[in-house]
Parts: sequence; C-alpha cells; structure tokens
Amino acid sequence: MMPYISVYYKSIGLTASEIGRLMSTFTLSGILVPHFWGWLTTKAGLPKRILQIGILGCFIAVIPFNWNDEFETLWLLTCVMALFYSALIPMTDALVVRSIRKLDVPYTKIRVGGSLGYVVAVAGGGFLIGQFGIGMVIPTMCVFLALAVVTTFFLKEQQYEAKSHQESVSFLSLVRTHESLLFFGLAFLAFMSHAPFNVFFAVHLSDLNYSGEEIGLLMAIGVVVEIVLFLFFGNMIKHFHVVHLVALCFICGTLRWFLVGWFASVAWVLIFTQLLHCITFALFHMVSIEQVRRLFPERYAGQGQAMYSALAVGLGGGIGMVLTGYLWEWAGGAWAFTAAACTSALALAILLANQYRR
Repeated sequence: MMPYISVYYKSIGLTASEIGRLMSTFTLSGILVPHFWGWLTTKAGLPKRILQIGILGCFIAVIPFNWNDEFETLWLLTCVMALFYSALIPMTDALVVRSIRKLDVPYTKIRVGGSLGYVVAVAGGGFLIGQFGIGMVIPTMCVFLALAVVTTFFLKEQQYEAKSHQESVSFLSLVRTHESLLFFGLAFLAFMSHAPFNVFFAVHLSDLNYSGEEIGLLMAIGVVVEIVLFLFFGNMIKHFHVVHLVALCFICGTLRWFLVGWFASVAWVLIFTQLLHCITFALFHMVSIEQVRRLFPERYAGQGQAMYSALAVGLGGGIGMVLTGYLWEWAGGAWAFTAAACTSALALAILLANQYRR
C-alpha cells in the first residue's frame, strides 16, 4: 500500500494535501486504537485471535476502494480499515515474541518474512503498474489481504502463561519512566522522518521520470539489504550499546533524506540512499523491539507493543504525513525530504544531549 497508493490517489485527481490527510488518517488511528487491542490481548491472552480479526477487517474494508474515488468516501473507508490495521503490527510482534520465548531463535529471523513479502509487493506491484496501469494497486491489495486471512489459520500459538502473583508495578508506571519516555520520543521522531518516504517517494521518483518497474526495483533494493540484516545480524545488537546504534540510525537518516530530496535524479545516489534503509528502518526496528521487550514484562508485552505503535507509527507517522502533504504542495518534494532530514538531526541532538546530561 505505502509505496504506490499515493500514486494511485494522484491518478484519480486528489491533491497532495488530500493524499497526506488520507494517509495520516490511516496512521493517526494508531494513536488510540492499538491500546484497545493491547488491552484486549492482555485480557484474552491470545494475540492470534486478535490478529485474525484485524486482518479480516482490513480485507473487508479495502474491497469498496475499488469503486470509490471521492475524497470524503475514501476518508471514511480509510478510517474503517485503519481501526483494524492498527491491531496488526503490535499483535504480530507480540505473537512472535511469545512464540519464540523458549526457543533459540532471534526475532529478526521471523521478521524477515515481512521484508520478503515487501520485496514481492513492491517489485511485483511495480511490474503490474508498468504493464497494466496504476489501477492495479487496489486489486493487488485485496489479493494480498485475502492471502493473509487464509495464512492466519495455519498459525499456532502458545497461550499466555498465567502467574500466581500479580505484577508489582502497573503498565502506566513503566511508561512514565525516563528511559521509556526517551525511547518513545525518539521513535516518534524516527517515524515522522520516514513520512515523506512512506507517502510520496514513488510520486517523487515518478516526477523525475522513473518508470514503474524502476521504482519497484529501487524499493526492493532497500528491503533486500534489510533482509540480509535481519537474517545474519539478528544478535548483533547485543554486542553494541543501544545509544550508539540509535545514533547511527539518525545519522544515516539525516544523510539519506537530504540526498533523496536533492539528488534523487542521480541513479547511483538513489541506490545508495536505498541501501541505508537497512539502518534507518530495519536496525531501528530491531533495537525498538528489544527495548520494548526489556522495558515491559511479558504480561504487558501486547500493551507495550501497542504503545510503541501508537506513539511512533501512529502519532509520529501521522503528524509527519499531514505536514508532508502541505509542505509538498507549498515548497515541493525536495524541501519535504529536507524537513525529514532535519527531523532525524533533531532526534540525534536530543539523544546526545540526554547522554551529555547523564
């Protein structure tokens, strides 16, 4: 959805600000709704069932997209889809962490499945768009979601282990710690900096006369390197200080978004920026999952993932998408990506300032 839906929206006559608002509505729902799914999972102890409900709801909600092209209608449909989609990321991660807790398997070797699926989606989607036109975006989304619904029935799940004693601290008290607040704040800025990429990267390249196949391959390059990181360096983060890893993510983010904004017409520069995806997204995500696991005990794992999804993906990504839409119309793509670079630089400054005060 993310790489191509903005191109589709542009093809049916929506403005950049309308596209930004649509995508932000989809993301901003992640601020509050994941807490409901997290609370429900904590009570039920079965993230698999919540995950099935979420995927089925997404599939049903996306079908009417095929016959609607008015902004108001698309906004309502996006709201409905977002209610269910907001359950997918936190529940999937909670399910994975629970399923491997007694196995010598790093989270990243499971997460690589999502990266492989993304490669198939962006490369295959780019090919379909090049061959049959941008109208293939919505039907392709329907097909992949239908396959996801079927796949959930093959999942096996370890049920929540009930303990004879209650946790000595509440979930909110864990959230209020300085370390948790700093982590969530940096994650907020990280996802805000990715907003222009998530919404307008394909549009940016299309404006520079890249073909659909070229855009798909460029998207795939970044994820292929991400797969290598997930497969072979899953335990790497244990050997480095978390501050150094997060600082590296924001340094690369500052460089990446500046180059995308001003030098995307140069093919080798664009390829280089896509290689940085394994750091700005994949490495940061690896560190984030480990931080959530460390900051929140198993009883609160679903709620911890939901909080991460709400503040980072929801609030950070949503606000970033809204601002990007208006900035894109006002100043153009180069300055939108420059703003993303400044956001990464701000996050780096906050991280370093916090360490200096210590």
